Amino acid sequence: MKPVFSKGFVDELESFDPAGSQYAFRCEWDGNPASLSSWDAHTANGWTDIVHRPDGNTGFLVGVGVVPKYRGDFFRHNHLAPAYPWGGRRLEKRGGPGWEKPMRVSELLIAVTLDNLFRLGVVQIIGNARIPGYHLHGALTPQEYCRLRREDGKLQDPVLRFHERMGAEILKPVLYSMEDPESCNAGCWVIYRHPFAG
Repeated sequence: MKPVFSKGFVDELESFDPAGSQYAFRCEWDGNPASLSSWDAHTANGWTDIVHRPDGNTGFLVGVGVVPKYRGDFFRHNHLAPAYPWGGRRLEKRGGPGWEKPMRVSELLIAVTLDNLFRLGVVQIIGNARIPGYHLHGALTPQEYCRLRREDGKLQDPVLRFHERMGAEILKPVLYSMEDPESCNAGCWVIYRHPFAG
């Protein structure tokens, strides 16, 4: 099935073997964090064709997925090259002329998605991130957990740490995001205000 917003679909390939994908859509958002509730509510429980607005001022990161055998691996890429007709882009361990520094598949998916959406004219990009480490910190509220940092100054939660590394800011923790036992059903809104800077 073709996504309703094909420009929000990014597919990374390693020797034509799918390595991961990311989907995003456009919506209207007034910039007020108080209006943000759950992932379920803002994606119509994943039925993004219902909530997508072709001229929306805000990009919405629905989800990123990486094939397990490629998680943690670094690949060279050429995300400036035209994508395949279905949105796929080629990754290689070795790369070649014009290929940029190695990145993890998840990092590349987010970087390309940010670039695509900002180039299309959105003013910000939001996402409701899972907080899978939260179940290990049951004494904390989601607000406390989402601000928790390690001794090295980086965020405790691995997903929030990833988004911060990619340039996002913590916007708003929520008690309910979606059914997710590792996150105790909680989540955290993040916001990107500019493309990935590297």
